[in-house]
Amino acid sequence: MHRIARLIQNNLNLRVFLPLLVLALVSTWYGLFASVDRFAVLTGGLSFIDMQPWLTAETLFAQISTYSPETVRYYMGWSLFDYLWPLITFTTMLFISGWLFGFLAEKWQPRFRLFIASAGLTVLLDWAENIGFVVLVSLSPGDPQWLAVFTLGLHAGKLMFMMVFNVLLCILLAAAIFLVVRQETK
Repeated sequence: MHRIARLIQNNLNLRVFLPLLVLALVSTWYGLFASVDRFAVLTGGLSFIDMQPWLTAETLFAQISTYSPETVRYYMGWSLFDYLWPLITFTTMLFISGWLFGFLAEKWQPRFRLFIASAGLTVLLDWAENIGFVVLVSLSPGDPQWLAVFTLGLHAGKLMFMMVFNVLLCILLAAAIFLVVRQETK
């Protein structure tokens, strides 16, 4: 994690950050709006299964059983995108976090590793969750109950580490704003 932190902090410049930010914003727009709208049309209003925080194995299988072959194809294509999206988004957020850490005292710099660990675990859990959901959508509904439960556990873990990252980022942002305002008012 120390190498990743150093790599990010050594590349905190607009030439690296701006293209990454544009890519993150475009992929987020597609991932949260265009693709979600298309999926809802295909499924009569459903969300992607990995965007539903309170999904159970029973509701998961009930939803998958309603997917048409076109919906399954669309989901499979979208899942390829969903491997890139969290990586791009969390890399961008780590660059923002690295920049915000620049406002803090040197003694706080090692805490950047917590952000890297939380982001890394979120991305890894998201990828594993994607594999589970793709397998479940590919099989006939109700077959691998254990896989549904395991995949939903990965899903819950992803959401937990994403929440941890977001809470840490909010604290970091508040600390950086406080320090900048305090410096300006002296």
